[in-house]
Amino acid sequence: KHISIMKKHIILTILVFATASWFTTSAQESIFQQSFELTDDRKQFIGFYDQIEGISGAAIHFDGYTSFFEQQQFRQELPDAFTINAWVALEAYPWYRCPVFDLRRGEEEGVLLGINRHGRITTALGQPIDWTTLKGPQLAIGQWHMLSLTVEKLGQVKLYLDGQLVQETAAPKIRNTNGNRLTIGRNALLEDWWDFQYIVADHYSFLDGVVDEVQLFEGAFAPDQVANLFKKQLPLPDINFQNRVLPPKAPASVPFGARYTRLDYSKQWDRLWRVGDYPDVVVNFADNDCRLVFWRGTSFVPCWVTENNIWYTNEWTETWGGDVSSCAEPLMDRECRHSHARIIENTPARVVVHWRYALVDADYKVVAQDVDGRGEWCDEYYIIYPDGMGIRKIDLYYSKPLRNHDWEEAIVLLSPGQHPDEVMQDPEITLMNMKGEQHHYSWRNNLPVEMKEPQKANIHVVNFKSEYKPFYIVSDEAFESKEGKYESPFFRSYAAFMADNYRPDTVPSIYGWWNHWPITQLPGDGRWVETNDRASHFNLTTYTQWKDYYMDDRVKSRIMLHGMAKSPDTELIPLAKSWLSPPTVQDDGGLVEYNQAERAYVLKAGKAKKWQLSVTASKEQPFIKHALIITGRELFHPEIKLDGKSLKNGKDFTTGVVRETETPKTVIWFDQHLTKSFTLHIEE
Repeated sequence: KHISIMKKHIILTILVFATASWFTTSAQESIFQQSFELTDDRKQFIGFYDQIEGISGAAIHFDGYTSFFEQQQFRQELPDAFTINAWVALEAYPWYRCPVFDLRRGEEEGVLLGINRHGRITTALGQPIDWTTLKGPQLAIGQWHMLSLTVEKLGQVKLYLDGQLVQETAAPKIRNTNGNRLTIGRNALLEDWWDFQYIVADHYSFLDGVVDEVQLFEGAFAPDQVANLFKKQLPLPDINFQNRVLPPKAPASVPFGARYTRLDYSKQWDRLWRVGDYPDVVVNFADNDCRLVFWRGTSFVPCWVTENNIWYTNEWTETWGGDVSSCAEPLMDRECRHSHARIIENTPARVVVHWRYALVDADYKVVAQDVDGRGEWCDEYYIIYPDGMGIRKIDLYYSKPLRNHDWEEAIVLLSPGQHPDEVMQDPEITLMNMKGEQHHYSWRNNLPVEMKEPQKANIHVVNFKSEYKPFYIVSDEAFESKEGKYESPFFRSYAAFMADNYRPDTVPSIYGWWNHWPITQLPGDGRWVETNDRASHFNLTTYTQWKDYYMDDRVKSRIMLHGMAKSPDTELIPLAKSWLSPPTVQDDGGLVEYNQAERAYVLKAGKAKKWQLSVTASKEQPFIKHALIITGRELFHPEIKLDGKSLKNGKDFTTGVVRETETPKTVIWFDQHLTKSFTLHIEE
């Protein structure tokens, strides 16, 4: 009896193991497997990609811009029941739904397993008359996740994340897939994706991250089998992505001046650019660690950078209308087809950088194409002195009829992972007038749209969590322009609540915060940040208007004094007076011309070899770090006396000689703050 029971037990055990073995073999027969090992055929991999350590052996690091796996025809039919399993680690969420497995021949025909723009696992399958979609939780950035989809014959479709069931519904019927294209890391077909101001119609969505072990099995795995697929890989290997950050500052030992250089961002982004070692321009200052940067990553939009690497810009010229998509501005020139920067002057006394750009839309169409077909272009000149302050001169070559333009927005740029609250103080903006009156504007406390206090404000300060604050100063005079008639400069704010009908509800900030610029290579405008996984920007004030500096039938110019201030409350009122109401300067030949657009006095040298200048300075007309340009003369080592006292070159003043085409000139920058009249004696 005992032996008989043992025989029955042995037979039952054999049957159980045999059944389990048959089930496992039958259910887990691999129809397709892509393991991304070094020995794999590379012909089906397109674009720039890298191999790194994966879940099992090597994995493919897709670059988010160009790379994907493609099999033009699947050449087999999906069984009635199947399982798709894949491992993925993201560097950033996709711009639009992006697959780790896309087997479709139409937008709603076939099967897709991937991640949507919010980073949530998603699947879609079936046919147009019975198209089914499921969504799961959001994936964490920089971590391995296992995505699984099971489809039962005449049963359920189940979506899993990391071995756990997250969503299920009735399984639709999938028609033949023999001729379908299979892609991994990019959509199998073009799809429109919608944003609040622009619809992307002709670009694919690429996966920015790592994919490994993409497998398709015959048969629908049971929940415990899916869970075991995940558990058997534990503990998951670490994945170390390169830190993506807006280029950090240069060493403190770099002296004042402009330099051509190459600023990198990430391996994936950097290798898109067909440039050498000197495509970008950086200006360093004499007495602080701030910088002025002209970089491909911002489409060469000039950015002031604080000592602790907070990036800021005073915008550009922008317009809009029915002849362009959304708006036309240089940030749309993501490939720098039209935008470029070049150094005009570079001496110890000052730097001049020229930034030229076309006003283009997201499709590279130049706005306001006139009879010559060329549309609107702009030349901006940044005339910068060693103290980190200077002039921005904007020359807009406009078309007729003249449009409204935005000339200034206070825009802050962020690295991936940064939040606006990390860089902003409360209140965010301070406006001042020439009397020294101030008003502080908080984005958290009844922020008005029009910023009317104090009256006749013309000084704008951004309150960063930094030692140095970006500022700009404009004329406080009344004016009339195409944009309107104003008694003084016009300022207005912008915040997230002001765009209730033009943004998603899940924007995690009080600011107008977007990630369609900088860095981005895909077209778009108004893509609001919902997760700070990418480089981004937000604006504080917008559509600032002030008096034109010059206008004729072809060009319209405006100027501002801008830079970085350590003590805005005490520095900027005297500085504004010295620029807008400068002291008079006379020599033996009469008054010396003051050029407000250069923050400099211009003296024609003639045949003289020495000059005696009388400067009528006062508290209302202070002489603060002005420059003197002597045309027609090269003064490499001038002797300068102030009220008879010798000044030291390199300390009290600096000089620079500029050899232009027709005649040379000498620039002398005085590191002086004087509120009483004085005389200057200058000799070769």
